[in-house]
Amino acid sequence: GDKFFVVTKPGFPEGFYKFPQGGVKDGESDEDAAKRELIEEMGTDKFNFVAKSININQYDWSDDSVEKAGFKWRGQSQKFYVVEFLGEDSDVKIDSNEITSYQWVSKEQLIPLIDSDNKNFTNYRNTIEKIFAEFKDILG
Repeated sequence: GDKFFVVTKPGFPEGFYKFPQGGVKDGESDEDAAKRELIEEMGTDKFNFVAKSININQYDWSDDSVEKAGFKWRGQSQKFYVVEFLGEDSDVKIDSNEITSYQWVSKEQLIPLIDSDNKNFTNYRNTIEKIFAEFKDILG
């Protein structure tokens, strides 16, 4: 419908949410990684991929985050998909070890939740706004 699924994870700034996400494993396609992460974070496979965005969010991590990652990575490059949820809210079964909470929010409610000046989330809101413009016919 007209709602968006967002999650908050341990270590996120208070009140900050993002769309489900995760890394790509060796030999895994971007779409396979997105599917795996959605299943892990939503606890269901009741969704359909609609489109892949041309927009990418590239950012550097804070020094603290680089240290927590064992100095293996210094940042992240995020790719985005538009996904339609085909189930009911009762189908969502989040992994409480990975997800602190989730919400279904309107586009208007979304913007304040994804806006943070934390270095780890640099440019996230701007990228999401570009994706909304890219898919205005789908996302409204």
